[in-house]
Amino acid sequence: MLLKKLKQFYNFCYEKRRKDEMKKFINIVKGKGVLDLGSGIGIFNKVFRNLGFKEIFSVDNNERNLEINDANKKFLLNLENKLPFPNDYFDFCFASEIIEHLREREQFLKEIYRVLKKNGYLLLTTPNKDSLIAKFDKMIGRFVINGLWTGHSYEHRYVYGYDEIQEIIEKIGFRICKVETFYLFYGLPIKTKTSLGMCTWILARK
Repeated sequence: MLLKKLKQFYNFCYEKRRKDEMKKFINIVKGKGVLDLGSGIGIFNKVFRNLGFKEIFSVDNNERNLEINDANKKFLLNLENKLPFPNDYFDFCFASEIIEHLREREQFLKEIYRVLKKNGYLLLTTPNKDSLIAKFDKMIGRFVINGLWTGHSYEHRYVYGYDEIQEIIEKIGFRICKVETFYLFYGLPIKTKTSLGMCTWILARK
C-alpha cells in the first residue's frame, strides 16, 4: 500500500514537472487555435489555455479518451490518414509521443506542415534512442528487441535518435527553433540541452 502511494505521488510530481517544463519550452508560441494530435484525455489542455489558446482541437483514435477530454472540438481519427482540416489553418500543432507509433511517419509530418499557418509552430516529442536510459536498458537487455531499444513500449514501430528526428523534420520543410531532452535518468525528470534525456522535445516553425 505504501509503495503504491509513493508511486502515485511520484507520478503526480513527474506529470506536474513535465507540464511546467513544457509550458516554459513553448512560451514563445502564440495564437488562437491549437491542434493536439494523439491528445488522449487532454492532459495539456490547461497548458494551452494558460498560453492564451482559445480553440483546442483534439484528435485521438480512442473514443473513451475523447469523452473525458474537455477540448473545444474533438475528432475520432486514425492519424495514419489525411487530416480533415484545411491548409494553413492552425497556429500550433502538438504531437507528443505519437510519431513512434505510426507506419507513415513522414506523411504524418507532411500533414502537420500542410495544416499549419505560415510561421506556425510544431512541438513534437518522441523517445530518444541516444539517451542514457536507452544505453542502460540495452546493457541489461531491458525493452530491447533484436538489439534495438523500443522506447519503453513494444508497441512502438520506430524510435528515432536525437539528430535523426531533427533531420526528418527539416527535410519536410520545418525550421528547428529549439531542441532539448527530458528525463535524464530513472527518477530524474530533468530537462537538458544535451542528447542524453530519454525524450526529445523539438519546437519547429513552418
